[in-house]
Amino acid sequence: MRTPESIQDSVAAVTASTSVVSAIAAKATEFQPIISAFSGLIAIITGIFAIWYYIKKIKRIDGKANNNQ
Repeated sequence: MRTPESIQDSVAAVTASTSVVSAIAAKATEFQPIISAFSGLIAIITGIFAIWYYIKKIKRIDGKANNNQ
């Protein structure tokens, strides 16, 4: 049989873990705009590199690239 002390310890552990999860969720919603902006910048930079890559490939196919490569 469980003692009242062990029941209280279990309830305390559950409420403490609930508080920790709630705090993490609250902070995650605060940082969401920053994370979204950072993700957007990564997408823009990736797009620029993709355009640059395909421009170089098109020039190479058309024979307009330097032959020094």
